[in-house]
Amino acid sequence: MGDTILRDPLGRLVILHDHTWYGHILQRHSEIRLHLSLVQQAISNPIEIRYSVADADCRLYFGDGPRMDTMIVVVVDLSRGIVMTAHLVKAAKGAIEWSRPTH
Repeated sequence: MGDTILRDPLGRLVILHDHTWYGHILQRHSEIRLHLSLVQQAISNPIEIRYSVADADCRLYFGDGPRMDTMIVVVVDLSRGIVMTAHLVKAAKGAIEWSRPTH
């Protein structure tokens, strides 16, 4: 895969490291093995970006999931500009920092 640099809707650059994708995300969250593009889209075109309750430096990027009843959440450490993890969730949580405009 190689490291991937993505830009979020607020102009922030985020790196998804190859070693994070293979060494952490796929090892612990194998259910998203076929959904790398959804993980990347969750950063570049999220539904919402929310503040993490657990870490003030982190944001939760919620994107479309592989099924109607799920979303991808990508945890990004903004102070380091890197993806920490990604997995599937049923609902978003945390205070909203940014939301996709509705037309």
